Amino acid sequence: MTDEKNNTLLPKVAVLMATYNGEKYLREQVESVLRQKDVAVSLYVRDDNSTDTTVQIMNGYAGSNSNVFLLSTRPAQLNVTKNFFSIVTELDLNNIDYISYCDQDDIWLDNKLAEAVKMISNKQVSCYASNLLRGDANGKIIQRSSVFAKLTNYLFNHKSNKQLRFDHYLEAASAGCTLVLHKDAAEYFQKRINSIYDQIPVNASHDWSTYAITRIGGYRWYIDDRSYIIYRQHSANAYGVNNGMKGVSKLLDLFSSGWYRKHILMIEDLYNDSDVHPDFITVIRDHNNASIISRFRVATAVCRYRRKPIHRLMLFVLIMAGYFK
Repeated sequence: MTDEKNNTLLPKVAVLMATYNGEKYLREQVESVLRQKDVAVSLYVRDDNSTDTTVQIMNGYAGSNSNVFLLSTRPAQLNVTKNFFSIVTELDLNNIDYISYCDQDDIWLDNKLAEAVKMISNKQVSCYASNLLRGDANGKIIQRSSVFAKLTNYLFNHKSNKQLRFDHYLEAASAGCTLVLHKDAAEYFQKRINSIYDQIPVNASHDWSTYAITRIGGYRWYIDDRSYIIYRQHSANAYGVNNGMKGVSKLLDLFSSGWYRKHILMIEDLYNDSDVHPDFITVIRDHNNASIISRFRVATAVCRYRRKPIHRLMLFVLIMAGYFK
């Protein structure tokens, strides 16, 4: 049973968890959420029609912890993003100060949420993200000893580069499990999700979408170069840390399938309710992948808005090579 004494004075954080067949690692993750220091946590979970014991595990937690809530299962498969966003639409934000996403298989350090809350206040922002500690299947931190490992970690996992004006059209702040929104941003985000929920594609990215919607709404972000989450890597990851050749392969798949280009246009068409419209959207709409001139126009228009210089170069090469479909 959770200890509720003195919780009334602590920042209230709603943690949103989307589960699906997560029985193997679920308990360790939930325990790490419930151990969070210096915040009052409420854990809201929606299962996406699991066929293992995930629901039974979460029923056990909900029965013994007054701050754990297992929401009703939707009949149809939601997938990750729509599952998270379905929870957002049902949240009562009147007694909540912050919201945060939570994967089913990671391990949070005890001060993860407290540090996020502190940095939101100190930096006078509304939204927070951070870097990640990469973990193995056993939840042990993977030490990056070789030059190659350190390089790939910087290329794919280091998120805290300086934000740029339109970077939210091209990338997320960080992995969704690091994101924390203050109530003001959460209220705006909830309102936008409520208005467009049925139109959001099931293969949309929840972390990228959250970053884009709040940035378009004028809410400021801080991306922490520190890490407070062990991002567990295992064979059943829905997503994962994009390291090495596996990461390159995933990146090529997203580009060659047209997903990346469609996601950029979705941000403009579905999420942008402001009067600011980047010029490169027209270039992307008119893009002809068979034309090297069109590829060059797109590459020069969008690459400057990736936060990391090496990612600008990688994006330029991918577009010029014909992967931006």
